[in-house]
Amino acid sequence: MRRRSRGSGSVFYDHHAHSWVAVVSLGTRDGQRVRRKIRAPSQATARAELERLHRSYRPGSAPSSETLDRYLARWLREHTPNVGRRTAVSYAGHVERHISSLLGGILLPRLQPSDVRRLIADRLRAGISPSTVGHIVTTLRIALNQAVRDRVLVENAASAVRLPKVQREPVRPLTASEAVRIRDAVRGDPLEALYVLLMGTGMRLGEACGLDWRDIDLEAGTAFIRHGKTARSVRTVPLSAPVVLALRAHRSRRIGSEAVFLGPRSGKRLSTATVSHAFPRLLQRAGLRPMRVHDLRHGFATRAVAKDVHMRVIADILGHANPSITANTYAHVAPDDQREAADAVGSELQ
Repeated sequence: MRRRSRGSGSVFYDHHAHSWVAVVSLGTRDGQRVRRKIRAPSQATARAELERLHRSYRPGSAPSSETLDRYLARWLREHTPNVGRRTAVSYAGHVERHISSLLGGILLPRLQPSDVRRLIADRLRAGISPSTVGHIVTTLRIALNQAVRDRVLVENAASAVRLPKVQREPVRPLTASEAVRIRDAVRGDPLEALYVLLMGTGMRLGEACGLDWRDIDLEAGTAFIRHGKTARSVRTVPLSAPVVLALRAHRSRRIGSEAVFLGPRSGKRLSTATVSHAFPRLLQRAGLRPMRVHDLRHGFATRAVAKDVHMRVIADILGHANPSITANTYAHVAPDDQREAADAVGSELQ
């Protein structure tokens, strides 16, 4: 086989690892030779990877000396103006509180999947939930993807790492009697209309807090969600008569406000954090079991399932990207229907 010219890299078979390897020299740093190595399942793939390395790096040139924390700070400045405010805050929090504090001093080209796995293990030991750790690594992955597109990196170290497994807790259905008790508990509360809206539409809390009065058509009984979590989340949601009634009463007390819901104390647009803290205390005073505001969304869906509403319709109202998400989450949580089915079949056995 014809040998490559000096500095052009090489392809060889690693008998110990049972894989092909593509290697290219990236010059020297501090008197030491720096090389980039990629493993591949076949010789042809390894050659293709070698060509990709050559396209991404100019052989013989030194790799970036930028540290991860400096790169991430620059990425935040350049990238966050193009995303929503909440997303930007989330990215900055992940970088500043978790990623940079542990991995920030590593030179960007030297970041390895093992470093990302170390980040995961450290955050889990610190008591961070697997779901949140997954979001932290996803932020790092998004940032490094940009470095790959900019040809600063050849590959994304975070893409080769398996995220921690999240044990999804089964949805506990909100019964009809609980819904009535919650409705009674929120009566007269400054956020009464918000809770009624969430119970009656299955909106996400962030969607409801982001509503302006221009999005609400009380005559037609609809609400338009323009700032959704996904493309499918941008939708028009039907409002039942009780929801319309609650919103009318709420509007009469909020004349002149563009936002539908304002903070009881701040007078500014209501934050999701304010509601998330207030709701459990409201339930506790009413003697109801602990639950999250998001459980009102689950409650709408489970009651709709119990009323035999088609999954496609429920998915459209909830803004799910795919009806299978709705079915997988809620198809098994209609205990009233299950009891009726069991009793009906059981009666034939008497």
